[in-house]
Amino acid sequence: MTLIWVDLVIRFCSYGRWRHWLESGEFNRDVGNKGRNIVLLINSAEIAARHHVFPMNCLRRTIAQKLMLARRDMTACVHIGVKKEGAGFEAHSWLSYCGKILNDSPDVIDRYVELERGKWNRAMLFSA
Repeated sequence: MTLIWVDLVIRFCSYGRWRHWLESGEFNRDVGNKGRNIVLLINSAEIAARHHVFPMNCLRRTIAQKLMLARRDMTACVHIGVKKEGAGFEAHSWLSYCGKILNDSPDVIDRYVELERGKWNRAMLFSA
């Protein structure tokens, strides 16, 4: 249900209504016993996203997974990056917890240049 909720809110509401989902204060906590639960949750969400009624892009998946983790008292961090692709740019988002990338491969930080949080938050506000 979280996937469809996130998709509908992003689809039909202004950025100002859902931008708080992107904000995070990643706590310096040890993953500890939560690691296995995190992997199961992320894998389940990725499978559900692949079979979803609507295409679920990386931003929608990342926000949904962040909300699912928050319900389990785990504060994850949303990252947005860009890379040069042909004549333009390609944007991508991913999620981390305690410095570990959750919903992408570790080399995502080599493939994309991460935007500074304050700058992309303001840029999205003006483009929405």
